[in-house]
Amino acid sequence: MNTEHNTAQIYIAALGLVTMILGLVDILVWIGFTGGIEFGIMGIAGDDFFRWAWGGLVVFLGGALMLSGCRNVGNIQEFSKVLLGAALVWTIAACDIFAMICENIPAGEEAPEFLNSFAGFVGGFAPPYAPAVILLPFTLVIAYFFYAWGFADES
Repeated sequence: MNTEHNTAQIYIAALGLVTMILGLVDILVWIGFTGGIEFGIMGIAGDDFFRWAWGGLVVFLGGALMLSGCRNVGNIQEFSKVLLGAALVWTIAACDIFAMICENIPAGEEAPEFLNSFAGFVGGFAPPYAPAVILLPFTLVIAYFFYAWGFADES
C-alpha cells in the first residue's frame, strides 16, 4: 500500500470518528440531555425528531461506515463503504441546506410583504450551521479520492 492510501486511511478514520461523535451528539441533544448546543459556527437545537433523532442516526451510521471501510481503502469493496458513509452525510447536509433555503424565503411576521428581501434571504444563511453541513466539505475529499484513484473508471 502506498503512502497516499496510508494518509487517506488516517484522514477517513478521523473523519469517521468525528462524524460518529457528532451524530451521537445530535441524538443525545434530541433526547434531552441539554436544551441545545452552540459551539463556534455549529449549532444543535434538538427540537425536531426527524432532523435531530433520525438525522443524527443517519450521520452516526455514515461515520460507522467510514470507519469500517478505512482499513483498506485501496480495495474497491472497502472504499465503497467509505463512499456510502459519505453519501449518508451528504443526504442529511442537503436536507439541512434545503431547510435553510425554505426557511428564508418567507418574511418574518412583522414584515408587510410575504417574501423576504434579498438581504434578509442572504442574511438567513449566517451561522450556526448543523453538524452535517459543517462535515460536508470534509467528506467531499472522499469523492476526490474516488476519481483520483481511478475507481470511477472501473466497471
